[in-house]
Amino acid sequence: MNNDYNIGSIYRTYEGTKRRPVVIVSDGLGIDIDVNIARITSSGKRNKFDVEITYWEEAGLDKPSVVRCSKINTIKPGKRMTKVGELQDEDLENVLNTVFEHFKVARDQALKERRNNEN
Repeated sequence: MNNDYNIGSIYRTYEGTKRRPVVIVSDGLGIDIDVNIARITSSGKRNKFDVEITYWEEAGLDKPSVVRCSKINTIKPGKRMTKVGELQDEDLENVLNTVFEHFKVARDQALKERRNNEN
């Protein structure tokens, strides 16, 4: 794995034809070449799993931004990615905690639905 693709690193990449910033939220743990990313947008918060980036300028972003922690994708790092910067520790902790919370809620909901379907 290329060491440049670390958790908390921000890149601009293509999503379809649109170029958008993303933040790496998992680096494959050294067992895979793919990384997990969360979208970054300047559109503002829409739900409890969106995290405002407090130190957006220090992170290399052009305007106030939000990480969509419920919008996780897996990509293979490549030449269509341009490094923008890094999240500050406080922002990174908020993002990772929210990603974890999103998966906990999804897990709990899925298990509850499965149990209800078994009855």
